[in-house]
Amino acid sequence: MGLLRDIVKSSPPFYVSCVPDCDYEAEARDERTLVETMTAHMWEEHRLPVDPLDVREMVRPTHRISHRETNASLSAESHVSSRS
Repeated sequence: MGLLRDIVKSSPPFYVSCVPDCDYEAEARDERTLVETMTAHMWEEHRLPVDPLDVREMVRPTHRISHRETNASLSAESHVSSRS
């Protein structure tokens, strides 16, 4: 659990990704900076004027835990595999 806590502390707490056809993602320590960065990106790269409130709704926490990374799912997978 210590490694997970260190990862969460060291990474910026927020991220946002661009439209599906664009691979651009941004991370920041505060929402305001992130919204400003993404709003500028959307205009400069795509010529899309976006409302900062719309961008704010797209902001997500940085740390995302995959279900495959949890002990419960690993245990379940090994149990199912051993029964086959």
